[in-house]
Amino acid sequence: MMIAANKPPTFGLETPIDGGYGSCGYGYGCGPAPHQKRKLNNPIDEVQELRDTKKRMKIQNEKMKLVCGSCYCPKDNPKKPLGEDAHFISHFAQTIGVADGVGGWARKGIDAGEYARGIMNHAKETATHMAAIGAHPVDARKVLNEAYENNADVQGSSTACILSFDKERGSLHAVNVGDSGFMLFREAMCVYISPTQQRRFNCPYQLGNHVHSDRPDAAEEFEMEDMMPGDIIVLGSDGLLDNMFVSEIEEVLVAFNKVSGGRDCDCQELASTIAAVALFNSEDEDNVTPFQMAAEKAGVEHVGGKIDDITVVVAIVVASRT
Repeated sequence: MMIAANKPPTFGLETPIDGGYGSCGYGYGCGPAPHQKRKLNNPIDEVQELRDTKKRMKIQNEKMKLVCGSCYCPKDNPKKPLGEDAHFISHFAQTIGVADGVGGWARKGIDAGEYARGIMNHAKETATHMAAIGAHPVDARKVLNEAYENNADVQGSSTACILSFDKERGSLHAVNVGDSGFMLFREAMCVYISPTQQRRFNCPYQLGNHVHSDRPDAAEEFEMEDMMPGDIIVLGSDGLLDNMFVSEIEEVLVAFNKVSGGRDCDCQELASTIAAVALFNSEDEDNVTPFQMAAEKAGVEHVGGKIDDITVVVAIVVASRT
């Protein structure tokens, strides 16, 4: 599997400008991302190369598509029953996305969930329109750019991760801003994890309309080639990523494979199961989580899970006749 990445500049952990609204404040400037694409060496590729070669030869002329399902578990907050996460699925455009509103805006009386929902709604509209006028595959970066522009009248900020699938080439195109992200699994083993964008612990890059918010050109861009039927993409907000280790998701996938007996997994059921485990972990004060380990590394005291909105989108690559 070939993976390429377009990385934005590294801004460092500068002193924040006063008056930040995000969980870390919004006071970090951003600049345009240089268009330098580099190849990422994935050691698992070498291990699987021989095993995958015959499969690729068999399916090289076979079209594929994504079949998707999702689960959203907003944290218990009567003032914000919709939570601050948002996501979308467009089977027609073969595009999915997730956004996580930055909760710190609540101190100013602003519901960042409205920003997240706005950018995801605009992203779905944009992706669907692109597909309708014949744009195959949909350009994930253009979707992010237009969604951001169309959300210009909404206050708040959010992370955003958008993925589009090329059915003809069998490749996945992704853009990501912040600490939402995705993982790619093959035969129940994780072969790729998107890196998070944080300026410091619990301080993600975030899109917004404030002068100090990040812009879409801060997004990191990825392309995964040589996707195969059976590959599983798990896209999630930090409510998932902070509360589940990759090994735990792999265990869920192994269990599903056993139950299905080799048949295709139910995306909706799989997403719900993963979300249920993440929710359980988030409320368990005795469970070691990725968030706890990251906090310890940053010198912050935290035990157990992180109570947060949890969004899980599962997309499975399947063979397609169209």
